[in-house]
Amino acid sequence: MRVFACSLILLAFECTRTTQSYPDDAPSSTCDSMMPSNGANSIPCQSNYVIEANKYQYSSNDNIQITVRGETSFNRFKSVLLVAKDSSDTNILGHWSSTDTSVSIVSCNDTLTNGITLTSSDYKSQIQATWHSPSTAAQGNIVIKATIVQSYGTFYVNCFNITLTPQNNPGPMDSLTNPLDRLVRDVAATSKVANTSVPSMNTTSSALTLNWAYANGTTTVAILTNNLLRSQWVAIGLSLDSRMGNDHVFVCQRLSDDTILLQRFINPDGHAATTIVTAGSNLGGIFQVNSVTFNNGIIYCEFSLSNFTATTSRRRKRSVTLLSQSTQYQIIVAIGPLAGPNSLVQHSWTTVLSQTMQLDQSGTISLATIGGSANLLRAHGIIMLFTWMLLVSTGIIIARYFKQSWPTHKLCGKAIWFAIHRFVMICSALMTAMGFLLILIYKNGEWTSRSLSHEFAHSIIGIIVCIAAAIQPAMALFRCESDDRHRFIFNYAHALLGTIALILATTAIMLSTFFISFNSVLNNYYGVVVAWLLSVFFIVITFECIELFSRKNWPPFKANNQTVSVQMGVINDSNEALPIDKQSPGTNILKERLKYILLALHILIAFGLSIALAAGIGEVA
Repeated sequence: MRVFACSLILLAFECTRTTQSYPDDAPSSTCDSMMPSNGANSIPCQSNYVIEANKYQYSSNDNIQITVRGETSFNRFKSVLLVAKDSSDTNILGHWSSTDTSVSIVSCNDTLTNGITLTSSDYKSQIQATWHSPSTAAQGNIVIKATIVQSYGTFYVNCFNITLTPQNNPGPMDSLTNPLDRLVRDVAATSKVANTSVPSMNTTSSALTLNWAYANGTTTVAILTNNLLRSQWVAIGLSLDSRMGNDHVFVCQRLSDDTILLQRFINPDGHAATTIVTAGSNLGGIFQVNSVTFNNGIIYCEFSLSNFTATTSRRRKRSVTLLSQSTQYQIIVAIGPLAGPNSLVQHSWTTVLSQTMQLDQSGTISLATIGGSANLLRAHGIIMLFTWMLLVSTGIIIARYFKQSWPTHKLCGKAIWFAIHRFVMICSALMTAMGFLLILIYKNGEWTSRSLSHEFAHSIIGIIVCIAAAIQPAMALFRCESDDRHRFIFNYAHALLGTIALILATTAIMLSTFFISFNSVLNNYYGVVVAWLLSVFFIVITFECIELFSRKNWPPFKANNQTVSVQMGVINDSNEALPIDKQSPGTNILKERLKYILLALHILIAFGLSIALAAGIGEVA
């Protein structure tokens, strides 16, 4: 296991690259502990890599393909060690083979081909190998354990394990008269290891599956999802109508350390904060958590409701109607961020299902997508970025500093600066309206809660910006003529409103980098917005200096007056056009060239920084 050992020794010092073949055996201590022998410690688990199997149940002499890959194309690794162990973590089981030239088979504990590693220390984005199960009877749950070396000084141990179960291992709900969907049972059976796996969207085709089954007075409910991020929650609300309020809510939470919590709440008053249900509460049925697991991106929450006995106590006013097994409930599904354990921030997405749920019956509901289309959110952000950071700022600069440029040329019968400014700003208004429509669809028309300070401020400022973007072209459409004595009112109002809108839009963009629902993905990108602000400030100051120097007639900026021959039609006896000389206002070659350079520099910087921010938005799930 020379190369794997070498890769792990990189944690102590940088070794030279090697392509030597592996020996026939490996140290027992390394195979047992999955740790390097140099005494270094692994780093905390992160969502950088994924281990996947083509199936998660095995039988005797079975062949299961295992894939190790980066979560994204940027997550590469230098080395890996994979072994298959029993659930007690004492015995190494099965053997390995691979057609991948970068994979090498190694021996642990004098047993041939019972582990794999890599043949070189080159960076890789994905490898594949086949694990062959033992020929003897089923060995119980088998854990594919991994150590991944990301780079010098960075390696992960037991962060990306997956569990395989025997072919006919009963799921947690097989004892019920109407068992849950086989997919849920299979995933639940594979979810018995610690919460250390990395999210994967490939394990199940449905983003959320809700199953419930009734037997002997007990209702067992399972929530399965592969679309929940860290510090997020998904909730199933049972409501007597399609509106929030007077609801029983069951919340599955994924904490920041991948711990899963399942709790019961009530939502007595619409959009008000939910209240946790304590053990002594008599709200209909006794709530008991059966299983909460997280494995390979699949979150599984199972609970039971029993003892729906009618209360004989004196009637009193209750915050919600008692939960009943014989009542048909509307199902409300919601997703939102977490500020901490049991600290639910208002949902960022919700939907009411067309199917109903009755707890003394059985049923299955699957949703192909939840949380709204992230593409709508990404499109909104990217459109607004390019609109306000690139187009609007460029349009303002052209209107401010290029009115005296191209004095003898026209575009579509208008001054060139005006034609460009009008085209850019009309596009900006249309794109702003498009961005607003996209986020309106994504949010299902719901307003953002005040409890989300950054999100709420962003929404208020965004509305103001959209209103300004609609007023500006309307104001320009009804402006008075250029020689009207009241024209200055339009000029100042139009310029002031446009500048204020740009400042507010920049503020909204900055606020978006701190959204709780983005799980800190964009927190590192606020510096990009700051860099754009500084670049705009520098370019505007430079433009102002050029204008000042030109007005002061400083030597480098003295205008070179040019004589232009203009043909004028003069009515005379011969009916000839007579040439007359006319002095142009004067142009300055240096001034104009500097302005062109600054404009090009602004466009390049704004475009580049917009691309950088768009890449960050692309990481938002």
